[in-house]
Amino acid sequence: MFAYVDETGNTGKNIFDPDQPEFFTAALITKTNFDVLHGRTLQSISMRAGVPALHASVVGMGPIESAAGDILSLLKKVDARFFVSRVEKRYLLATKVYDVFFDSGENPAASWSAYNIRPLKMILCFKVATLITEQIARDFWDMLMARNEKTARQKIPGICEALLAQVPTLADARSREVVTETLTWSRDHPEALDIFIAGRQAKNGHMPNMVAFANLLDGLEGFSKRWRRPLKKIVHDRQSQFEGSLAEWHMMFSNASDEPIHRPGETIVFQKVAGSTFEVSASDDSAGIQIADLVLWLFRQHLSGKRLPPASGRLLNYVLKKGYHSDFSFDGVGQQVEEQYRQIMATELTPEMEQVAQKMIADNEQHRRRMVAAYEEDGLMPYQRSPLKLAGEGKD
Repeated sequence: MFAYVDETGNTGKNIFDPDQPEFFTAALITKTNFDVLHGRTLQSISMRAGVPALHASVVGMGPIESAAGDILSLLKKVDARFFVSRVEKRYLLATKVYDVFFDSGENPAASWSAYNIRPLKMILCFKVATLITEQIARDFWDMLMARNEKTARQKIPGICEALLAQVPTLADARSREVVTETLTWSRDHPEALDIFIAGRQAKNGHMPNMVAFANLLDGLEGFSKRWRRPLKKIVHDRQSQFEGSLAEWHMMFSNASDEPIHRPGETIVFQKVAGSTFEVSASDDSAGIQIADLVLWLFRQHLSGKRLPPASGRLLNYVLKKGYHSDFSFDGVGQQVEEQYRQIMATELTPEMEQVAQKMIADNEQHRRRMVAAYEEDGLMPYQRSPLKLAGEGKD
């Protein structure tokens, strides 16, 4: 199995570019080496369309429409599949805010259930996102991108104060309570939060490019399992800024442990695309990357509301029918959570279930208070200690 990847929407550190609010990655996925077996065929299609190569944003709709029918026939012949990942940059920033301040392993005042139980985490994250003004967003991003740790930590109290000023806008009292406790502790303990990483390549991990790449690896792992074929190679379009980071992340995920990690309501396996190789290539040298580029261009035309001509429309319909879409955005994640947990949320609690839930809430609150008190004594974060080390913890 082979994957050919292209991307669009890269604005580097400037994630606030109003002209590119989203970042996209697309992959052509085939069971055989598309470049080796079909590169000449695609080149012939391009020449018949009057262009040397199918760079969609360069050649425009005319040549694309002329070539679309032949490309569709080729893709059907190879039984091609596709994966498209969208990352909404504003949603990415909101999740970063939540991870920095609400991680109960790194903030003893944070609620364990509001970070470790996925539906509760998503719901509160969406609520916290409503507190983030334009200025807060920019100040927070400046903190993540700061070149030295002292500068980064100096920004924490101001960011927390600004968020706390917005808390009264939250509709329910419990959310206001949880958010206030978490942000107040963060404001008062800027020395404790794990917010600084040094080096350009390390900071690249915050960028939409890397989130989209992680989603892509997850998608490719899914295709590999469905096809019962190992992924042999990922060929990624060449772009200098993130090549090192992409290769590093591929190595990290492909060599990670395959042991499942069980969390409330979900199971996570960090290993993806084990045994595969990763390489970069210029799109002129890869027919597969040219197809991925074309898919992205048509997909974005569709999202912008433009009407595609007939052959191009049929080509995109095939892509959508044979593809999977990862949507890391407010709308996409919100819809996913609603669909996944709608029945649970709509289920009326029995008195027995409510009693169990109330006890869990009380136990979590007791644990949270002990974590806060313990930090004041020894300066250790929750992830650095076993709960059983605390006097009384783990007893009825």
